[in-house]
Amino acid sequence: MDIRQSEREALMPFLDNVFNQQHEKQFVDNMPESVEQTWAFGAWIEDQLAGGIVGKRQYDTLHISLLGVDEAYQKFGVGSKLMQAMEKHAVQEQVKTITLTTKAYQALGFYLKQGYEVFGELEDVPMAGTTKYYLAKKISR
Repeated sequence: MDIRQSEREALMPFLDNVFNQQHEKQFVDNMPESVEQTWAFGAWIEDQLAGGIVGKRQYDTLHISLLGVDEAYQKFGVGSKLMQAMEKHAVQEQVKTITLTTKAYQALGFYLKQGYEVFGELEDVPMAGTTKYYLAKKISR
């Protein structure tokens, strides 16, 4: 066996095939339709971009990968309105669960106020002295 560093693009067709075969075995006759979409919303105040949010849907789950608000516009509800827009869109698209991660120095309190629950945490990730939190929110059953 020879283990070599490889380019992601060279491995993806092989890895996609491996995971597709696993899904087919698991779900046999009831394979859910694969839905992968990226959604993004921006918040503008007087033609100035104040914040943005990006999430990726896969099957019945949406993972929010990025949420950022310009420091000048923080504490004005921009982040909350972006989260509400993303959640509203997710409900319309029949998403059941939203997940996200945050770090101790970022916005844990904000996400808890939005109704997200911590389901895991890792200390010293991604670096010593900080904690990474994993959160989720059920938006439909």
